[in-house]
Amino acid sequence: MVPILLLGSFSILLTQRYIVRDLDQKNAGMLSQAKDNIAIMLNEMDTLSISYQTIADISVPLKSILDSEKLTYEQVKALDIISSYIKSPANARPYIDSIYVYYNNPYRHILTSTDGLTKLERFPDKSWFDRYLEHGEGDSWLERRSINRFDIGDKPVITLYRKLYTPGAARATGVLVLNLDPAYVNGMLREIALYPEQKLLVLDGNRTLLFSANLGDTGISEDDLAAIVRSREHRMTLDIDGKSHVVTRLSSDRHGLELVSAVPRKVLYSVPNLLGNVTLALLAISFVLGVLISYSLTKRNRRNLKAIVSLIKAAQNGQALPEMNVRVSDEYGFILQNMIKTFLEQSYLKTHLSERTYRLKYMEMLALQVQINPHFLYNTLEIIYWKTLGLTGRPNEASQMIEHLSDILKFSLSSPQSTVVLDKELEFTKIYLEIQKIRNKDKFEMAWEVEPNVLHLPVLKLILQPIVENSIEHGIKLARRKGCIKIKIRQIGPKLRIGIVDNGIGMPRERLTEVNEKLRSYDPAFSDRDLSASDRKMESIGLYNTHKRLQLHYGDAYGIRIVGKSGWGTKVEITLPAGSAAPQDQLLPPSA
Repeated sequence: MVPILLLGSFSILLTQRYIVRDLDQKNAGMLSQAKDNIAIMLNEMDTLSISYQTIADISVPLKSILDSEKLTYEQVKALDIISSYIKSPANARPYIDSIYVYYNNPYRHILTSTDGLTKLERFPDKSWFDRYLEHGEGDSWLERRSINRFDIGDKPVITLYRKLYTPGAARATGVLVLNLDPAYVNGMLREIALYPEQKLLVLDGNRTLLFSANLGDTGISEDDLAAIVRSREHRMTLDIDGKSHVVTRLSSDRHGLELVSAVPRKVLYSVPNLLGNVTLALLAISFVLGVLISYSLTKRNRRNLKAIVSLIKAAQNGQALPEMNVRVSDEYGFILQNMIKTFLEQSYLKTHLSERTYRLKYMEMLALQVQINPHFLYNTLEIIYWKTLGLTGRPNEASQMIEHLSDILKFSLSSPQSTVVLDKELEFTKIYLEIQKIRNKDKFEMAWEVEPNVLHLPVLKLILQPIVENSIEHGIKLARRKGCIKIKIRQIGPKLRIGIVDNGIGMPRERLTEVNEKLRSYDPAFSDRDLSASDRKMESIGLYNTHKRLQLHYGDAYGIRIVGKSGWGTKVEITLPAGSAAPQDQLLPPSA
């Protein structure tokens, strides 16, 4: 269904774009042709105006004739010649109904192409004279009116007026009237129409309908005409006579006319509509076929999947596998056969592999814990040894260090895999610092900034001592100024942040980058092979093992991050979950 829908939509859109472009091109040519044809008709007035206004052999005798109550023989002969000038175009041009020439005269004589020389009182068409007298500014104008001639009813005409002037006169001395037959122009418009039911309109400067084609029996309503007049867009969509039409406009500046084409959308978009109906029919057929095929396949797949589910449930519950007539005729038969063959083996291996993994994690954590304590014990006993030699037998610094060391060893070696509350971890960190202060007199001072609400939170044991020892041994002792170590502990959302900051010698940028990279990639199983000689010092082992313990216990999202600057100091940031830690016993296999 998707290819049919895409192909049908693309075809409809492409056809619509072509129709719009073709409509603009064809309508532009058709309206331009209509404009030229109408211009030729209206330009007849220019020829007549030249004859009766600027040619003295015509205008002078005609004025004399119209001013005379009785004609002389010479005037009669001149009238015959002048009448031919007015009758010839009227008879030769099918779109000309009649022509009138009038110069102001006391007898109200007029010369017409239909009645010749006559008086206005005897002439059936008099409304044009009133328009001439009433019209103010402007020498030329158009109007739609009717003529009642020979008592056969009103005949609609389009009248073009042109005022006549005597050379040198400021006011008009007469008027030339050209009556056009709208039926002929309407027929011409129907002949050049390009589409069935296409409506063609010609409006004057006042937006009055002059000519039209294919308006039907009802014509065009005032509301529809007003909608066309109000919109000034070149192409638009309007409802005309209750139907949607695509309207195109073209203006004629010389005569102040506007030509309008209105084509029903159903005519223009007959091909896209047909494509849409075909697409919907194909989609319906595809849907029905798809439903039938899907039902058949789903029914078969449901039967096979039901057999697979029953097999899995039986294996999970330790029950005997149900008897099945398995034939490798399709993918489901292949799956069932291989499941029966391998399911029990895979389940057995998975159980042993899970137990082995938990044991490995447990042993790894235990080894990491043990790595730190002997190293610390060795350094501390060496310090006590040299202190004891210089002291007397009474209580002294050596005895204090031994007492503190005893407390630390008891805290460290008892249940190394368990967690403690943060307050307990801080207590034994302070005991460790008391030993370091005895060893390094006036070498550093401590600053504590701990939020009271975090003291009850559980943390992994002995995570602060290795970091503090690194700050003293590899930062503070190597600096030439008095050192300061600040421990800042706060809760940020669901996480606990512990920051250990010293003002020691810091680390170069390259070394800092190297240490952080090894923190991310450190694996204790390969530590002796991968770490350099300097990395095997306490600086690396303490950091790496503490980081690994945190990740094994809390997950890879937690651990240690180090920032610092050479000559300024180092900051070690420990991130832990600020909630109840999972008991370590959950990580041990049942046999442990």
